[in-house]
This record gives sequence, structure tokens and C-alpha cells, in this order.
Amino acid sequence: MLRKELYIILVCLFFLSCSKEANVIPVEEETPTSSPLNEFIQFYNTSNSGLLSDMINDIDVTTNVVKIATNNGYTTFDGTTWNTLTMSNSNLPSNTINCVLTSGIYTWIGTDNGLIKYDGNTMLIYQTSNSLLPSNRIRSLEIDNLSNLWIGTFSGGGLAKFDGTNWTVFTPGNSALPNNAVATIAADGFGNIWIGTASGISKYDGTNFTNYNNSNSPLPNSNIYSITIDNNVKWIGSNGGLTKFDDVNWTTFNMQNSGLPLDLTRSIAIENSNNLWIGIAGQGVSNYILNLNNWNNYNTNNSNLQNNFTNKIAIALDGKIWVATENGIAIK
Repeated sequence: MLRKELYIILVCLFFLSCSKEANVIPVEEETPTSSPLNEFIQFYNTSNSGLLSDMINDIDVTTNVVKIATNNGYTTFDGTTWNTLTMSNSNLPSNTINCVLTSGIYTWIGTDNGLIKYDGNTMLIYQTSNSLLPSNRIRSLEIDNLSNLWIGTFSGGGLAKFDGTNWTVFTPGNSALPNNAVATIAADGFGNIWIGTASGISKYDGTNFTNYNNSNSPLPNSNIYSITIDNNVKWIGSNGGLTKFDDVNWTTFNMQNSGLPLDLTRSIAIENSNNLWIGIAGQGVSNYILNLNNWNNYNTNNSNLQNNFTNKIAIALDGKIWVATENGIAIK
């Protein structure tokens, strides 16, 4: 009963859309009832590292240099040295960095005032004033198997495809895209692009959009925040929990039918096909081992996790779990 009451309170505090633009009233952290377990081995924040903000929006750990999107600049960490680019020491058009993505020698950086292609020295900046980018507020990025960049925007811009020269923009006005707010994009191995919006999921096959929402499918909630694909199985994070979709069958894990501590799922990282790490807004991190049907939950009450609001989970090359929270980074 207590868990259900907590869920109701948190849902009331969160906006019922796929946008970060609403004001959110902070939830007071619980006081530990016993000594928390030291599950996390390292923490980085503004007091002990080169981070200029404790609000971590995204992390890219696909190379040996960790790339971090924060509310006060773009930060890199090579294991020893921290470097941060801001408007004061670079051509960065905004200090609010929402997403970051590595593609070969380039890093794509999505900000509140444009899209950046960065080679480590020079920034090429795309904005509505100098390109066909539909909005300067960039929320999500993905590279498909043809090296096209896909760009999701906050409410108003929709979805854009950029091949390095040409732009193609999709909105509800010119396509079947159901909503202009695009929180997440994932490319599968068959050339399809899966788009998570404030009105459900769209599958784009290069010609047509196929839309799924909580009215025409078993999807539990249409506010989509995360899509991660593993062996063509789509793992979907929404305000309705964690959903598995294999193109035929839908399975949803939520507070009522599983060990998921809260339905507000924000990030999904796959360690292997049987081991999922789930970031939750308000209850920290959940680890689900599928073949054992085993859930382990980590929050500020039962572990040394420093914050319960998880924006991104990423698994580094060395197997460490990087957790981006609203109070810095935790590593497991």
C-alpha cells in the first residue's frame, strides 16, 4: 500500500507529457531505516570533479573518453582529466546540454540552442537560422545503419533526418508522426527507426509510420521516454513501467506485477540479453535478471546511491554501470 501511495504522489508531481519543460516539485528523500549498502563504487559531482553541474542529462560511454551532457556545459572525462566546454570558453551556443552521441571521429551534441558537430577542435553549429533544423531545442539523437543522423526535438520541432547534406523533417503536419515532442530514437537492424513521443511509439520503415499507443495496443502509457533494442526486442520505458515488444507480443512490468519499484521508467541499459538496468524517476535504479525473474532495486534508502532521480544509465567498455542522476554521477 505504501508503494502505491508513493507512486500516486510522484505521478501527480510529474507532468503528463513527454517534455522536460514543466516545473517539477522535488520529492524529499527518505531517511534510511538501516545502514545503506555500499553498492556504488564511485561518485562524481561538482564538489569532487570537473563537473560544473550536478544535473546530468545524458552520458556516452562508447569510447574510452566519457562524454557527459549537463545543465552547465559539455564535459569529458578520460579517467584522469576533466574538460568542460561552456559558452564562456568555446563556441557552445547554450550551456544546457540535453544529449550527446559519438559517431566515428565526431561527437554530436544536442543543446537548448542548436545541434553541434564536434571533432574535438572545431564546432559546426546547426540552428534554425542557418539550416533546416526544425527546432533549436534538441532532445535525442541516433545514428542509423546508413550513417544518417536522426534528431528528436522538444515539443514543436518534431523529428529530423540529416545525411550530412540534406535535411528531412517529419511533423504531425506533414507525416503520420503522432507528436512533435520526441524523447528517444532507436534504430533496429532492419532499417527501421523507432521513435518515442508524447503520444506513443512510431516505427518508421523509410516510407510509412506505424503508430502504437495505449489506445490501439497493449502499450500501458503513451508518454515514452526510452527505447532500447536488443536482438530486435524493443524495451520501452514509459510512465506505465517497462514494456517488452518483439513485434508480436507485448509484456509490461510494473509495480503491480513485478519487482519494479515505480512505473516512471526513464532509461534502459542492457548488459546482456538477460540483464537489464532500469533508470527510474523517483526510485533510483532497478536491475532485472530475466532468466531468474529477479529484481534488485537501489535507491537512497537501501544503498549509497546519492539521488533517486535517474536520467540515464549506460554500460561502459569495462562493464561498469554509469548512472546519471539529478545529483551527479554514480558508478557501479
